[in-house]
Amino acid sequence: MDWRIDRKHYTKYCSKWRRSNRGILKPNHRYFMGKINKITNEFLTNNKKFLLAHQPEIYYSMKGKKLPKKYQNFQPFNIHSVIRDEPVETPPPKQDPYQLQQEEEKKRLKEEKLQQEKIAKKKEQERIRRNREAAERENSYIHWVDPFEPVNKNKLGHSQSWRIEKKYEYY
Repeated sequence: MDWRIDRKHYTKYCSKWRRSNRGILKPNHRYFMGKINKITNEFLTNNKKFLLAHQPEIYYSMKGKKLPKKYQNFQPFNIHSVIRDEPVETPPPKQDPYQLQQEEEKKRLKEEKLQQEKIAKKKEQERIRRNREAAERENSYIHWVDPFEPVNKNKLGHSQSWRIEKKYEYY
């Protein structure tokens, strides 16, 4: 215990550690992901305007964010049509009543299917809960048994005082 008192233990025991390779960090997944994230962030800051003008879905996917509504039906800017002074072709919107009816039917069927799945999931959870409760009830009857004691301890002979009918009761 004298090594704690004179404080020389620091040089005695720590000098070995200083000579070892414990201070050198080995690159791991976190290290490499940090490098990758740094490079992607630099790229996105440098090319933000171009990506938002031409390919916003790539920009937001690299950011790890959901594509905003204003870019969802985005038609990329066609440089060649501007140079040739040609109009950019856009498909006309479809407003067929039969198609709308079919879409509503699909939507309704999908909602019904989701509702049935929800009910089935709820029933499954209820079944699992009942089984768990039954197992807990049954486990309350299971106890540790000592193999060195008799099975009928306190059940035979003079210990069966509860069977003897007394002539009169004592208080």
